[in-house]
Amino acid sequence: MRPMLGLSLVCALMCLLAVDRANAGEGNPDGYPERWNSVNGDFGTDEGLAKFIALLKESKNAGCTHIMVGDGRWLKFPDDKPYIERVQKAKAAAKELNLTLLVGVASMGYSGRYFHFDANLAAGLPVKEETFIVKGKTALPDPALALDTSKIVQEGDQFIGNAKMRPFTNYMLTCSMHTDKAPEDMEFWITSSGGKRRNGVLNPVYTKEGDHLKMQMTFNSLEGDEVKVRLGNGKIKITDLKIESAGLLLIVRRQLVPLTVTSEDGKTVYEEGKDFEKIIDPCLAQTPFPGETTITHKPAEFKLTEGSRIKDGEKLKLTFWHTQRIYTDQDCISLEDPKVMEILETEFTNAHKIWNLTGYMLGYDEIRMGGFEPQPDGKHLKPGELLAAHFKHMYDFVKKTVPDAKVYTWSDMFTPYHNAFSLADKNQYYYLVNGNWDGSWEGVPKDVIILNWYAPKAEGVKFFADRGNPQIIAGYYDGRSEKEWKNNIAGWKKVLEGQPNILGFMYTTWNHNYKNMQPYFKTLDTFKDWGAATTAKPVAEPGVK
Repeated sequence: MRPMLGLSLVCALMCLLAVDRANAGEGNPDGYPERWNSVNGDFGTDEGLAKFIALLKESKNAGCTHIMVGDGRWLKFPDDKPYIERVQKAKAAAKELNLTLLVGVASMGYSGRYFHFDANLAAGLPVKEETFIVKGKTALPDPALALDTSKIVQEGDQFIGNAKMRPFTNYMLTCSMHTDKAPEDMEFWITSSGGKRRNGVLNPVYTKEGDHLKMQMTFNSLEGDEVKVRLGNGKIKITDLKIESAGLLLIVRRQLVPLTVTSEDGKTVYEEGKDFEKIIDPCLAQTPFPGETTITHKPAEFKLTEGSRIKDGEKLKLTFWHTQRIYTDQDCISLEDPKVMEILETEFTNAHKIWNLTGYMLGYDEIRMGGFEPQPDGKHLKPGELLAAHFKHMYDFVKKTVPDAKVYTWSDMFTPYHNAFSLADKNQYYYLVNGNWDGSWEGVPKDVIILNWYAPKAEGVKFFADRGNPQIIAGYYDGRSEKEWKNNIAGWKKVLEGQPNILGFMYTTWNHNYKNMQPYFKTLDTFKDWGAATTAKPVAEPGVK
């Protein structure tokens, strides 16, 4: 028996050494074993399935070992049999190609897919005690809320200057642009709080009016009492600048963010349904589809009921919450409302039921609005604490459902070297957040695998390495040339030196462009041949102006 035992021990040691080599990444020239591709799958049609399987094969040919799948359909149609059958075929294809799949859930930065359930779960920004004046049977914002823009003056073909404004008010900025084509290089800055807050984060909306374009944009003043405006591109004539109250535009209606209507002195509280009709924004309610946060439609109306205690000419004080789109397509959902967590739990439950995987991506990424709503049970968590608790809840739910699951997330919301910086460090608020996200990383257990993206910073990699989190490097970002790929790769390689638990690289395309995947990985694998002659240059965060 002893010779057999000795042989068994030798075999076992050889196996362990093989595993160690694999973990050390000896299968790839760079020493990192995993190659990833991020794919948005469409399993609603046979054509979508065919495209996905073709992309799996393409990914395998490029050397990929893992595929991160985004879809979200399982949230809306968990019992769609043809859909489930296509998912099974996709899984079978991945297994045949020896590709590991994981799917994304909990899309907290880009949350439009959840508005299918209730668009009024959109993250809310507060409007506090805004004055409305009753005229006949309706109430409209006090015209006196319009800003005095006399100090926002034209310098060439730009508007530049400051104006006093009312804190926590939703404003609509409009102007006329004397052109027949929407400009692509418009400089548009609305800031407050001494430059700490960028209030205007919605891309301008242009509509044709005669021989010119009308430009519209909304912003909430939040804690600021003075706005600084810089508008124009130095080429197009701009006239008729106005900044007025946006009224009840995109008002959010749910229990956690109540509408309060009082008399001017605050002594009388008026009741919805008794003194005024139910207030609903038409876009958040139904058109053109649930959750479309456009700003060109008429705001929700304030109409008196028959027998209302409110009198013609009376001044009212309204407190409410409204939502705001970020740029052209980003809608955030509430971090505070418990109903959102119920939806996320349902999403994961459905995803696991359909996919039955052991890897799940929690999509906490670029959360650009939050922290202003009341918190349940009287809590007063800072934004970073709120985000930490939210992530930890979802992590625990995943682990409770699938104890052996590997949990992944993006890096940006959980490091002070990207989007979780403190106000003290940068003297700047993060977008439309009630403070900053610093401290959010306290909710991320050390076994969560971080997909580290954006800027190759030594501090950003070391931060997670020191906390014990394994990392996947999310590179590429739609570079158009080999030179750009080399810059991206060289930047990452420089900051990865000496850092433990780097599992691999992911081809990360924001534009669904996979034609450069194979050459990108080939460039990565030949780094030792060209890297010494390359000096990496910092790159701007993709998608951010």
